[in-house]
Amino acid sequence: MNKLLSYLEDWKNSKTKIFVSEGYEVTITGILGDSKKARYINLDTEKLVSRATLWETGELEIEALDIQSEKQVIQLSVITSEVWELDDKLNWWLSEVATY
Repeated sequence: MNKLLSYLEDWKNSKTKIFVSEGYEVTITGILGDSKKARYINLDTEKLVSRATLWETGELEIEALDIQSEKQVIQLSVITSEVWELDDKLNWWLSEVATY
């Protein structure tokens, strides 16, 4: 399995205390796709519906919608080739969600 795709489980597990204390609902899909594999992490709060999509190529799309206004309030598209870069972007996402 691709190291970036498999890292998503490690990241989620490392943040479990935060997710539980904040009441966030977090789910990760299995690996999807045939020619280009991907996984999704859904991070939902009382205010936001948020998703990060990671492809095996390192492309990462992060977005969040405000539940009340249905407007996009977080959006990021980057390419991460290393686990530390992915970790950095996922941590940024979590901090943006937490401060919203």
